[in-house]
Order: sequence, then C-alpha cells, then structure tokens
Amino acid sequence: MDYKHRVDNLIKLMKKLDVDAAILGDRANVRYFTGMRFNAASFSILFISKDGDVVLLTAVLDYNRVKRDCWIKDVRKFPEDDPNYLKPLKELLYGKNIKRIGVEFSSVTMEKEILIKEVTNAELVNIQDDLLKFRMIKDKEEIEIIKTAAKIVEKAMIKAIDSIREGIKEYEVSAIAQDVIMREGAEGLSFEPFVMSGENAWLPQRFSSDKELRKGELVLFDLGCVYNGYCSDITRTFSLGSLSSEQKNIFRVAYEAQQRAITAIRPGILARDIDKVARDYIAHNGYGKYFPHLTGHGLGLSIHEMPILDSNSDIVLEAGMVITIEPGIYVEGVGAARVEDMVLVTDSGYELLTNAPRELI
Repeated sequence: MDYKHRVDNLIKLMKKLDVDAAILGDRANVRYFTGMRFNAASFSILFISKDGDVVLLTAVLDYNRVKRDCWIKDVRKFPEDDPNYLKPLKELLYGKNIKRIGVEFSSVTMEKEILIKEVTNAELVNIQDDLLKFRMIKDKEEIEIIKTAAKIVEKAMIKAIDSIREGIKEYEVSAIAQDVIMREGAEGLSFEPFVMSGENAWLPQRFSSDKELRKGELVLFDLGCVYNGYCSDITRTFSLGSLSSEQKNIFRVAYEAQQRAITAIRPGILARDIDKVARDYIAHNGYGKYFPHLTGHGLGLSIHEMPILDSNSDIVLEAGMVITIEPGIYVEGVGAARVEDMVLVTDSGYELLTNAPRELI
C-alpha cells in the first residue's frame, strides 16, 4: 500500500485547515499511515508536519522491528511503563513554531495535552472525523484484505453452527469459532464475540456465558476477526428447533428487512435511506419499537467506522465503502433475531462479502 501517498493527502488537508502539525495516537490511524502492527497492550505516536516531516515514536521493545520494517526513516523510541515516556515527544516539539496541532480527541490523554501546551502553547484541532473520511473509501488492496477477513469469519461461523447441540454452552460455541479464526491466519478478534440464547438474546447480553443452548430458543452469534489489520463482522440467528410461531416471525421480519436494505444499496444513495428501508419494514410488521440500534456501519481498520447507517446519517454511499447491514428485533419474553452481512458498495450496486447460510435451523 502507498502509505506515503496517504501522508501526502493528510498534509494537503493540514494546509487546508491551517494546521502546522498532526500528532496521532489512535491505533487504526497509525496503522493506516505507517502499515505497522503493534501489540494491543502497546501504543505509538505519529508526528507529521505540514512541511513533510514524519516521525514515528515507538516503545523500546518495538523499536528495532519498526526501524527495520517501517517506510518512515525517522523512528524514535520511548520507555514503556515509565513516568517520562512522553519525553521524546517533548524533545520533538521543542523549538518548533507550531500554533495549531491536529489530533484525535479520543486519543489525547490529559498528560499529553499538558505536555503539548507546555512546549508549544498550540491550539488543538480535532481532525478525527477527517481521518475517518480518509479511511471510508477502500482501495483495491484494502478490499482484497477485507474479503479475506470476511471469508475467515464465514468459515468460523459455519463451523460453530455445525457444532451446536442441546446442552452446549454459549462460550463453547464461541470458542469453536475463535479456534477456526486463529487457525486460518487471522491476527485475532475484531471484538469480543458473543453467543446470546433465549433471555440473553432479547436482553441483550453481549457476551458469551455458561448458559446452555436449549430447544425453543432463538440464538444470536455475532463474530468478527482481524486479518492484516482489517476487520470483519457477521451475525447469524439459529435455533435447535421447537420455536413458536412468533419466534419464527421475528426472524422472518428481521431477515426480510436486512435483505430489502441490502437490495437498496448503490452508490449515490443516502445512508439514512438504507436505514429507512429496514426500519420501515420492521415497523410495518409491528416491531418498530423493538429495533433499538442502527441498521449498519462501515468497517475497515476499526470494527465501527464511517459511514454509519442510521436515521440521521446524511453520508452518501460511494463505491469502495464496506458496510454491514444488521437490523435486529428484540422482544422481551419471546426472543431476538438479527442477520448481519458485510457488503461492498460497487460502481453499479453492491457485492455481498459474507455468504454463510442464513436459514433458521
């Protein structure tokens, strides 16, 4: 991937916003511009000036690997688990004429803000949404990686559902899928996967517990993995049989709403209009108040990113976006149903990236 081109685009934005430098700490953004993977327990800091200076600050234990593998030539190290870990950032900023610094507000700790103010007295400008917009349209390389991530999680879902039986625990089903994910070469999970059955589904309780699966229940399984930095996300609803007519109807309505929303996807349509397709169908069938969340979201280096498909989203869908479609229904005392798939927006419409069986078994 052309990481330098991405940095050049950021510098153009900085000049447009009259920002002298950017200091980035969000894990996904750092990887987007550097290509470097870090342990989930560690972090790094990326500095970019409008004049083209690019510096990556990394932990001591990561330094040699980053120095060898990263396209950025100016790599500096900081001590981990040390009160003075920000000293290299202070030294980097010292003496520079910086009046406005672009940051992601979500990654600015109080100590980092104090240090920046102490050294530069600069105004902090939140460029978080601008960076998300950069990442919203995927290039060909990103799309191929995401497709692989989708295939891995699809295999994991199929294996897990094939293994269900009466008495198996929620966390056991989840463990079967996680084993497949790691054996297929994924970096890890894109979020904590959760199997929710019976009461746990309509609450909902978004983690797998020691509850056993039983007949007469709807079961939701939401699962995702990370492959080469990019996330996948899939949900299926299944059962062990003996469902009531209302439980079957909940599934039918949720599934049909998802299919209608997917069919409406094309470049040029507003994200909120996709949400409306799903929401209107569910409401028309009497379950409007039981659909409490958004219809879908973008995904890439983060599991949730732009565009968000909700009733107030005015983002126009464009070719190259990868989104989920996942309307759901949760009825207390009855059950819950949600089917989620990954969808690529194409020049002429859409391409389904996940195709694991959706039938209610």
